[in-house]
Amino acid sequence: MKALVKILVILAFLISPACASAFDVLVLPADLLSTKENYYNFDEMSEIIANDVINNFNRSNGKIKSLGLYEIRAKFNQNPELKNEAQKALDKYKNINSIDYEAFKRIGKDFSHKYVLVLTSSVSTEKNSLKRSVWEVLEVSSDFNVTYPFKLETSAVLLDTSANLVMWSGSCSINPGDNNNSFKAENYAQANGQLEKLKLYSKTAVAASISQNVILRFYPKAIRPVEREIKENSGGALKFDRNIPEKPKKENQNNEEFYGEMIYGI
Repeated sequence: MKALVKILVILAFLISPACASAFDVLVLPADLLSTKENYYNFDEMSEIIANDVINNFNRSNGKIKSLGLYEIRAKFNQNPELKNEAQKALDKYKNINSIDYEAFKRIGKDFSHKYVLVLTSSVSTEKNSLKRSVWEVLEVSSDFNVTYPFKLETSAVLLDTSANLVMWSGSCSINPGDNNNSFKAENYAQANGQLEKLKLYSKTAVAASISQNVILRFYPKAIRPVEREIKENSGGALKFDRNIPEKPKKENQNNEEFYGEMIYGI
């Protein structure tokens, strides 16, 4: 009997971390409810990044869970009034970087999510501060052979909607062009090649950084900061350097999972 009790205690100890409730984070890209009007019919950059962030959360061993964008859109479509409010709140964040706390609180409550991650990504130039879609810029560059550098800027903010509190925010930017500051595509195949580069940039840099920083807010010991030298991007979207951290030795850890280095760029 005593042996059985010991076994049950050990099993409860081993299973309890896995059964611990995860944090639910609602991820809302600024272009979520916008009509897709770009010539290439590609997803907007904020959606690409949001999808990668959601996938990272849902692979975090039960620490953070997120609904997919399809599920989020479907729920908004069932409530036109809430959808309209969400559209206005997302446009406000996208255009003037302003947070409508009350709107996001109502949205979070409707989805039964206390935490909301809002993110946006747009392109501008030094000559024109107007924010544009990355695909609009690609089309313009291709049509008019524009060669001056464009800057792809991404920003994200994690909200605790119950307290109208910003838990974390960050931003980063890159030049999506090549070494000649050219960002264009003269046909669909070349445009699709640019899409693949931006997808890789999202997966390995921006979305990875956002995901790690959000996880860090909920689990401060889940990520081990590593000091490293950050080199400037020399032009191409894929020209970035990163040092891969070594996994901590077991004797220096308390059996905690390791998520890699914390990226300080965002």
